[in-house]
Amino acid sequence: MKALLAALALVSISGVSVASHAAPDRTGESYAAPSLRLPEGARPIRYELALTLVPGDATARGEISIELELARPHPVLWLNADDVAVSNVSVSAPATAVEILPHADQFVGLAFEPALPAGKHRLTLAFEAQQSRNSTRGIFALQDGGDWYAMTQFEALSARRAFPCFDEPSFKVPWQLTLRVPRELVALSNTPVVSETGAASGMKVVRFAETRPLPSYLVAFAVGPWQSVELGRVGMKRTPLSIVVPRGRRADAAFAASAYPEIFERLERWFGVAYPYQKLDQIAIPLTVGFAMENVGLVTYGVTTLLAKPGAVTPRFRHIGASVGAHEMSHQWFGNLVTMSWWDDIWLNEAFATWIAAKIVDQWRPEYERGAARSEERAEALAEDVLSSARRIREPIRSRGDIFNAFDSITYRKGATVLDMFEGWIGEEPFRRGVRRYLGERRDGNATAEDFLHALGTASDRPVAEAFSTFLDQNGVPQVTVAMSCGAGGAKLALSQHRLAPLGAPKNAGQRWQVPVCVRYGDGAKTREACVLLSGESASLGLEGPCPKFVVANAGGRGYYVADYGDDLLARLSANRSLLSPPEYAGLLYDLRALVSAGSVSGAQALEWVRSAAGARNRHVAEAAIELALFIRDTLVGDAERARFAAFVREVFGRRARTLGFSPRPGESDDDQLLRRSVIRFAAPEDRRLASEARRLALAWIRDRNAVDSGMVDSVLLIAARTGDAKMFDAMLAEARKSSDSLDRRNLMVALLSFSDPILARRGLAVLLDPGFDIRESATALAVSRKSIPPRRETHEFIEANFDALAQRVARDTPGSWSEYAAGLCSEKDRADVEAFWRGRVTKYEGGPRTLEQTLEQIEMCANLRSSQEASVAAFLPKH
Repeated sequence: MKALLAALALVSISGVSVASHAAPDRTGESYAAPSLRLPEGARPIRYELALTLVPGDATARGEISIELELARPHPVLWLNADDVAVSNVSVSAPATAVEILPHADQFVGLAFEPALPAGKHRLTLAFEAQQSRNSTRGIFALQDGGDWYAMTQFEALSARRAFPCFDEPSFKVPWQLTLRVPRELVALSNTPVVSETGAASGMKVVRFAETRPLPSYLVAFAVGPWQSVELGRVGMKRTPLSIVVPRGRRADAAFAASAYPEIFERLERWFGVAYPYQKLDQIAIPLTVGFAMENVGLVTYGVTTLLAKPGAVTPRFRHIGASVGAHEMSHQWFGNLVTMSWWDDIWLNEAFATWIAAKIVDQWRPEYERGAARSEERAEALAEDVLSSARRIREPIRSRGDIFNAFDSITYRKGATVLDMFEGWIGEEPFRRGVRRYLGERRDGNATAEDFLHALGTASDRPVAEAFSTFLDQNGVPQVTVAMSCGAGGAKLALSQHRLAPLGAPKNAGQRWQVPVCVRYGDGAKTREACVLLSGESASLGLEGPCPKFVVANAGGRGYYVADYGDDLLARLSANRSLLSPPEYAGLLYDLRALVSAGSVSGAQALEWVRSAAGARNRHVAEAAIELALFIRDTLVGDAERARFAAFVREVFGRRARTLGFSPRPGESDDDQLLRRSVIRFAAPEDRRLASEARRLALAWIRDRNAVDSGMVDSVLLIAARTGDAKMFDAMLAEARKSSDSLDRRNLMVALLSFSDPILARRGLAVLLDPGFDIRESATALAVSRKSIPPRRETHEFIEANFDALAQRVARDTPGSWSEYAAGLCSEKDRADVEAFWRGRVTKYEGGPRTLEQTLEQIEMCANLRSSQEASVAAFLPKH
């Protein structure tokens, strides 16, 4: 490694060099640049990476040595490199010249003369990489409190932005990393530091222990004035744990410091495998970004997920922090120890982590979600999966855009729900045995969906792979029609399935799944469960006992299907609502959105369910009622009925909102406080008195941070913005400009992007062009605001009018996702206008075409729904 560091000082990094002599013919097939995957026949065995990294500099300089093995002679070798300038290359083969081929998109070609023979070689490349200030991909730099920090984010295709490498998940080998950094800063990576020595010019050299086999996307490092909260040694191997924070924020790690060791130990026990790595640091990115990343031994989190001031540890912060922490830590086993072979199986990582996080948090703190967290996640997946253009869980990867698109609700939430459904079908212990078998067989290696499903099938002795694959390899949602008959022979359910299709969408009558349908039924005093694998178009399920008073056709809300109740079964459920579990009741309310979309239930029927569920004591049920009401507002209520719908909201939710108020009471539970937040956010903009109070509190909070309960600050600011005037806007903007607190700044920016007044909405959107705000934070705030306010056309119009200026401020492919800000529009004219603007642009951006197709389908679906269901809602509202 000393030789590598010496080379760093001597090599001039000036871009790609090409031999000046007459170049040989490079037109043969061996010299053709790849377009997606690296050619077969070459694989890395080990990496040594040395990097000089000064946070805030424009670039980082480095040298990487790759021990590799060739299965055949290579006249040219291709590596991944994206905006990385390679200046010098050498290879261990004697008398072999190396030429750097002209640039190919995200690849660098190395031509050898003579051809590099089969066998093992050592390849060394000197390079220079960018430190990005407008994205969080590759090596990125940021400033916080006057300090500069540099960090990495390599999933999915961004290790190639930091150094040349084999940047595919199946190339899983040991890495040895050395960083040359300013002497006063702290350097961290996947493994512990093994040596730290002084260097010239105020620098030091930090060498890290060699890793276990890792794919490139899990390599990570961070440099800055970090401080650590040491949590001691935890678990089977007494692993050292720590929380790493920006300078001066040790006190803000109290919740994570308390919770994460306990969650870590529960995960270790569940997997039955000792934590496989040498240490686990969990580090806060000093930006309010909306992601976390499971890098081996160095997990990264957006600062507002991991840290909170001692007086701002709210229920929402604790619940989110526990869930995200459990998700990321679970990856250390499922995803890191065993890694998917290719990106079509990213669901193995993300669906499993989403599923296990809910299970572990429920075990750790049963009162947090009461087993109902999956209901909302399932509903988010259903809302996306009803689209004809929806991805499959295991979508073939034909372009880099397909990889970008894979990190969506289908992968995370549909995948998690399907796992939950099949765990219910085969049983908890057989499922866990299958997971442990899979980890044991594939540790330190790669795996596919087939490997995982085979392990589950072997452990459970059930045909898991065949049934599971019907959900894995096709998109769409099964709509299971349920009818009951009672006679002398007892009660029976007639079940049939077809694809749920929104009104106006094409039908796929022949699509089938193998659906584990589990029902719960009874009379209240006694209930039973029964299950059947619905593998064909229809099936019959016999029920024990007398004809039941009610039937829940998705027991526990675990099934990934929508039950469509025939005869009077839906009315029976309404009459027996108190007998439904929270996941069942919440799941039914969410399913009504899909059934309204398909025309199986009217908008008026759905509003009756909203009225009935609005006062539910269980938070998840009440929140599901709010989500159903929001769906009706945004898709079925035309301009003429807006005032009447607002009156309905005040009638059904207003009294509860006013009773809850903006401040917690002594002795309240987490559920009480979280329910207050949900009800107030929905009802207050329609209630003059509550809106006025929110505006008063917002101005008071700007003067004094103690004027509003920490758990209600974001809601107060949001409501004040939605109902506010220019004076309110100016006060928020001035405060956002001077705020140094990341959470305060994020809440203010979300509010600025949420004003209802069209003029103020456009002023708020101008924040995206303001160089005084970090574009990474303002873009995150825009995404948050989109989920918090009614659909509006101002956002799409602003993007249209300022597209070129906006595109210059963000990372290369970011604009490809912007068409989704038009997804809430609701007319054929809107669809035509959106398509006209975007069709010629999206092909320039990875992932853009699919995002546009889904946006256009959502607009069309809304237009079809409104034209068919608006009259039903309009007839209902005047009566209530």
